[in-house]
Amino acid sequence: MSLAPTPSGRAAEPLPSAGALVGRPDLSDEEVKAAILERLAFDGRTGPEPEIVLEAARLRKRKALTFLRKLLLPPPRAGLDMPVQPILRSHLRAGGPPSHEAG
Repeated sequence: MSLAPTPSGRAAEPLPSAGALVGRPDLSDEEVKAAILERLAFDGRTGPEPEIVLEAARLRKRKALTFLRKLLLPPPRAGLDMPVQPILRSHLRAGGPPSHEAG
C-alpha cells in the first residue's frame, strides 16, 4: 500500500489498495491491473498504463474512477458467510426452532 503525499509534512495516510478501489479488497493489485489491461484491449485502446489509471483513481480523478467501475473482475475466492439453514423438516423432531405452520 502506498502513502499519500502530504504538502504540510504531516504523517501520510495510506492509499487504498487496487482491490479496495474497485470494491473488492480480496483482489491483488496485479489482478486489478490485468483487468485494466483487458478493458483497455476491449475498448481498442493502447494506453494509459494500468499503474497510471490506478494512481489517478487513488487521487479521486472522476474519469479513472468511472473506468474502474467498468472492469470485468474475477469471481470472489472467499467463501460466503452464510448461516446453515436446514432444508428438511427432520430438524424439527430433533428440537430445532419452531415451524411457521399453523397447527
